[in-house]
Parts: sequence; structure tokens; C-alpha cells
Amino acid sequence: MKNFLLIVFVIVVYSCSFGQKSISEKKEKNVVKEVFSDSIYVLNNEYAIGDARRYGVTAKTAKLQHPNTGKNRIASVLDLAEQSGLEISFPSGYYGMDLTLDSRKNLNLKFNRSEFSLIHITQRKKEDEIPENIRLKGTLISYDRLGITEAKNITIDTVYLKTDVTKSLRNMRNRGCHIYHGCSNIKINYLEIDDFGSGDASYQYNHAAVAIDGYSNNPDNIVISKVYIKSSDRHGVYMTGTDNTIKELIIDSFGTGSSEFMSGMQDANNKAGENKEFTALWMNKCDYCYVDKVTINEAGSRGVNTVFLDAGDPLKKSEVSKLIILNDNSKMGVKKDANTNIVIVNTKISN
Repeated sequence: MKNFLLIVFVIVVYSCSFGQKSISEKKEKNVVKEVFSDSIYVLNNEYAIGDARRYGVTAKTAKLQHPNTGKNRIASVLDLAEQSGLEISFPSGYYGMDLTLDSRKNLNLKFNRSEFSLIHITQRKKEDEIPENIRLKGTLISYDRLGITEAKNITIDTVYLKTDVTKSLRNMRNRGCHIYHGCSNIKINYLEIDDFGSGDASYQYNHAAVAIDGYSNNPDNIVISKVYIKSSDRHGVYMTGTDNTIKELIIDSFGTGSSEFMSGMQDANNKAGENKEFTALWMNKCDYCYVDKVTINEAGSRGVNTVFLDAGDPLKKSEVSKLIILNDNSKMGVKKDANTNIVIVNTKISN
């Protein structure tokens, strides 16, 4: 009898424990659902969860205030994406605003030829959070600049940087792509720059259509699968840092603008005027950096150097695997610093 009562007692205790556990799990699941509910953001439930239009965001309405959050609608949707982990898809069109992802984390966004002025992924102040774990899918178009600073683990599919002063909020020509100090693990599949500008003092920091630099805290593990520079008033690519790679680089023209008002460049010998010797591809203080294939068209370019292989650590070799020069201009050539650690493996010249 005692054994029977013991068995009954164990069954009752186990059943109660299991029941409490099931209730607890259900409560936890419900709490999770409540935390990640998009209900306060929804303005048009005809669209699916994750479609920016569900939350009142189109190219024309993104700047409007969201009635439930008090912020503009695009900022509200970015909050939702950050808090929930949802992939948010943005429709095509010109938004007439900057896409600012400063200090944002864990974003998964998708674009359909969505047009903005500036695209910024930065840490504005030292006390701010660093931006990290951001994935930008699809195609983005910027009429100002792609700027990335102190950012970690950023993946971008496709970005077109174009000039249209009517669509730039600063009424400027394009300011290119700048991957600046503190950046690590940045991956871009396709990057195209059309008309990197020069001019008055507002362009003083326009150094290269693609600049990967940052004095004393240079970027590392930057991988760009393909860069196409249609035209640059100044340098084409300026690369510094560690373990950085461009798999394919095409430069149609460079050095076609003015160096007036141009500031000095980080890690460069500015006193000797290197910053104003416009170069298609300039690699400087590069540790284990690679450009797999570069094609440079010198027709119409007015630069000084085709390639500048600047100084670096001799124990940390870097490499240009294949250099193709189209319409060779005898006034340009490959400049080498006496302490360069970079080699060009193969060169093909076409007149």
C-alpha cells in the first residue's frame, strides 16, 4: 500500500511540475509575441508583415510623423526592425531624405532601387553605440555619399553613387564612398560611382571615389567584390589598412577635376604634395591587402599616376594580381615608394 501511495504521489508531483512548465513556456511565448508585435507601427494592414508600406512608409511618406511614435515614419520602421529582427522591405522611389543608420544594430533591410541623399552608418560621438550587424539587401541609390565609420559586420548588396544636385540635400555633386576609421568586417557586393566631384571648399574632404582609411585606426577585413568608377575628379581608390580586398576594380576616368581647396589625406606625405598627385589606384600602409584585377582606362584621364605602390611593412606583403591598362598614356605610370610592400604580379598594356 505504501508503495502504491508513493507511486501516486510521484505521478501527481510530476504532472503538476509538467503542467506548470507548460504554462510557464506558454507564458514565455506569449511575452515574446507581445514584445515583438508590430501592432503600434501598423498604419495599413493590407500589406504583409515586414513590408514598409504596412507601417505607412513609401518614398513620398517616409518623412511624415508616425501618429503612434512621434518620430518620422522611416525612423519608426528602423526601430521596429532593430527591436524585432524582422526583415523590412522598402519600395522604390526617391525618398528625399538621408538614410541614417548611425548606432543602429541588428538590422535586416531590403531595398528596391530605393533612392536617398546620404547613406550613413556611423558612430557620431564616442559615447554612442557603434553600428553593427547590419544587412542591406537589394539596390540602393545615393546622390551624396556612402559613409561608414566605427562600424562592425556590415553587409551591403548593391550601391550606386550618382550626381544629381537636385536630389542631393546639400546640393552637391557626389562625395563617393568613405570607409573610415574603426571599420571592420564590411562586405559590399557591387559599388558604382558616377561623377565623384571637386570644386569649392565644401569638397575639401573629397579625396578618392573610394577611400578606405583612418589614421591610427585603419579599417580591416573590408571586402568589395566589384567597384566600377565611371568618373572621378580626384583619386580613384585610396586603400590603407589590413586584410582588405577588392576583387575587381574598373576605372573609366580619374583626375579630371581640381585639387583646389583639397585637404591633406591621412597616412599620406601631404607636404610633398602626394595628396594632389591624382592616382587611379593608390595603396598605402597596406598589410595583406589585395586587388585581384584592376582595369584602368587612361583615355581622357588627367591624373599623374596610374598606380601608386606606397610604403608598408615588408613582412606583411600586399598584391595587385592583374593590372590592365587601356589606352596607355605615356605621361602616367606606376609609382613605387622605396619601402613598398606591394607587388604587381601581372600587367597588360593596351594602346
